Amino acid sequence: MNSSNFRSGIFWGAVFGTIAGLMNAPRSGRETRQILKEKIDDTSRDVDDLRFKVNNLLTSVERLADEGLSGAQETVTSVQRSIRHFQEESQPHIRRVKESVEVLQEDVQDSIQAIKDNN
Repeated sequence: MNSSNFRSGIFWGAVFGTIAGLMNAPRSGRETRQILKEKIDDTSRDVDDLRFKVNNLLTSVERLADEGLSGAQETVTSVQRSIRHFQEESQPHIRRVKESVEVLQEDVQDSIQAIKDNN
């Protein structure tokens, strides 16, 4: 899966989860909107941060390629270090994005069940 599909999935999951949550929320509309806004804002910040880090990783790789491959082992080591750093820095954000998507999916499922129960 490429990052564009991932971002699209995050976006649409948040949109549909928001809609379902607003339609069937057990809280007041104002409270529900505030909670959903916070979740969406947090997810958006995490996605933006991941995008920034991916761009930094790409820039590092491009810079290394532009400098030439005079020291192949040095280049490989540097790229590996950059990738490890990216992975370490990204894991908390990826985890939070996944958790947000799971919560949104649960909200959608709960809303669907509530609709079924009311019919």
